Amino acid sequence: MARLLIFVLLLLGSALAQNLLALAPQGAVAGFYLNDLRGSRYLSGLAADWKQSGMEALLNRELQQQAGSEAALLGIAAGGLAAALYTDGFFVIARPSAEAMQVLRRETKGLRPQGGWLVGGDREVEMGFSRDLVFMASPKYARLFLQNRRGLQAPVRGDIVLWGAPPQDLLRSLDLPPRALGAARTFRRFSYAIQLTPGGYTDESRLELNPASDPALASLLLPKEQPYNAADLPRGLSVTTGVFDLSRFGAYLPGLLREFDVRLSLDLRAFGARFATVTVQGPPPARDGLGEGLLGHSLIYWELRDPPTAEANLLALLQSLAAFSSPDGQGGFRVLGNEGDFKAVEVGLGGVLYYKLEANRLILATSKSALAAVKNPTWRTDPGFQRFRVRIPANAVGYTFANQGAILQQQFGSLNDLLPLTIGQGDALERDLIKSFGSFLELVGKRFGLGLSYAVVEGNSLVNRGFYEVRW
Repeated sequence: MARLLIFVLLLLGSALAQNLLALAPQGAVAGFYLNDLRGSRYLSGLAADWKQSGMEALLNRELQQQAGSEAALLGIAAGGLAAALYTDGFFVIARPSAEAMQVLRRETKGLRPQGGWLVGGDREVEMGFSRDLVFMASPKYARLFLQNRRGLQAPVRGDIVLWGAPPQDLLRSLDLPPRALGAARTFRRFSYAIQLTPGGYTDESRLELNPASDPALASLLLPKEQPYNAADLPRGLSVTTGVFDLSRFGAYLPGLLREFDVRLSLDLRAFGARFATVTVQGPPPARDGLGEGLLGHSLIYWELRDPPTAEANLLALLQSLAAFSSPDGQGGFRVLGNEGDFKAVEVGLGGVLYYKLEANRLILATSKSALAAVKNPTWRTDPGFQRFRVRIPANAVGYTFANQGAILQQQFGSLNDLLPLTIGQGDALERDLIKSFGSFLELVGKRFGLGLSYAVVEGNSLVNRGFYEVRW
């Protein structure tokens, strides 16, 4: 949900432009860029929805009234943007709209010619202007840029890209204890990229690890086991299967925390490595935000090695959660009896949960709707799942299949019901905002279709690749 909202909002600008990252100085520990998408046929539908909903006219009018000419600064990335973060500074370059360029130049003091640019600013931030580009940087990286010491490259490619690596100098300066430092150094780099396609978009995330720094942590994050077969699980709105060894995690974490004088008793030896979740349709939330299904409507499966011990640990965890989530920390945990072959427990404000122990797995239902979904036909009977599952490689250590359109429409519908309570309806602007935003979300939700992502281990990297339908 969050990823899709970020994706949509990023693409709603007047235009996004060519990759400007190569103009940034090298040596960045993190970066971000937006590619050239001006006039893209992929975005025309979203732009039309934005305009049809009334959000464009409403925001333009209000911004002009509230910010005056400063509202033009929203066009600072109208022609694209690239940003780089260094251990000792930053560099940002963009192609603004003509109106935004005028505002920026008017607000920058002390402009002087330098290296073919007009440069101004202060000791902390310098800004430079060419005919259609503007940069903002800490003085060191402004100087490197003006000396033509450029050429930064991203580790992945796409229309939208971000990446980052833990700066080793910073890690050393934190004076972490040995095991904690080893764990931190295990993470070499993370990257994420989105690529628009005629039928939707693809994405790829890559977590690069250094196993030599902390072999135990790396082995947890780079599993070798096969996940549950989602085709055997009940149908719903989405399904996720994966591998994460809770038993080994329970043995690993207490030792790490002891270096910080934190004592944690975590016995997870009864649990295995494979898990799955199925999200199902449920009733909308109550207008007070409470009611049945406060924890959502999901079936959670987890592999077990010792069911009786796992049940004891589960009940202890739920009792702790109930005390934490109840007013004044008072109780809130009750065993309610059975619902068919599931046991029901009340967990404070979390509501009623239902669980069942089988010979080698736990099934947990977070609501009545989720419990009823246990009897649904399996994903094996879903035509969309059958069409997408051929993309899952044999060596996948996890994957997710989702009807994104149905999920978004359900979530947006709930949001429309709750927005008036959150924002209020005190004046005409608030009412217009709620109406227009709700209309926009409804239009966008209808554009999204099915989606699939899967995870594979490639060398010392955990790589997630996804394919998502969008009716542009």
